[in-house]
Amino acid sequence: MTRRGKIIAGIAAALVLVLAAGAWFVNDKLYGLPGFVVWRATSGELDGRHRAAIDGVSIYYETYGSGPPVLLLHGAGASLETMYPFITAFAKDHTVIAVDSRAQGRSTDAPGPITYSMMGADMIALLDTLHIAKTDVIGWSDGGIIGLDMAMKHPTRVRRLIAIGANYRPDGVPPETFSSASMREMERGAKSLYDLIAPDPSHFPVVIEKIGTMLKTEPNYMIADLGRIRCPTLIVAGEHDLILRRHTDSLAHAIPGAKEAIVPGASHAGPLEQPGVYTAMARDFLDR
Repeated sequence: MTRRGKIIAGIAAALVLVLAAGAWFVNDKLYGLPGFVVWRATSGELDGRHRAAIDGVSIYYETYGSGPPVLLLHGAGASLETMYPFITAFAKDHTVIAVDSRAQGRSTDAPGPITYSMMGADMIALLDTLHIAKTDVIGWSDGGIIGLDMAMKHPTRVRRLIAIGANYRPDGVPPETFSSASMREMERGAKSLYDLIAPDPSHFPVVIEKIGTMLKTEPNYMIADLGRIRCPTLIVAGEHDLILRRHTDSLAHAIPGAKEAIVPGASHAGPLEQPGVYTAMARDFLDR
């Protein structure tokens, strides 16, 4: 295929992907994702598309660039593409590992529930597979929770952590977030994305039930648990974030030495709404 053909195909794929994606932060807006798909196809920064067999599932991940490692973790029901601002910002001088969490994106599921502890263990196993002893972690929403889990339970494996729009208990999110109407809306968007890229689209009803249960009942970390985090940590939320402000404040206060940043004008979709602000903040924190 010619370069022009690749660009056209990339734009078409991006339009389909973005219009299909629902989760909590991708709706009818394109948020720059078509440009990322074109960049991925033509920049030469994509090092490879990979799979790792971990705890009964096949974890899909992509690697970019070279240099100090940074692990990127997306939110519930989404895929690694939603982390594109960080992929493009760090690929020029870091080894970027962008992952689809278990049962989401292109990764497969296994019998039993999905938990944050399980997904945190998946990421540690992936680091083992890649022979990475320690990495920076940037997680958004559910990805931020996974990052917290990794830093609590495996303190030697996380160099620095940025958790964006993360909660440490279910009550960190307003109760109406889990109303029937809200969950149906999330399900509709997530199904479109799942149908597009998942290995087995027919498995969607099982996956969405598991994710819904997890969101309503987890995480359940105690202040003492958060106090075990020893890596430099940045807790980020939007001014109008889904996560309650007092909960974000409590999270940052519970982690020894943690910094807190509230981004003016941003919602839970902050990294896609204001990618330049979030990536500049991330680079400053990780590379200082």
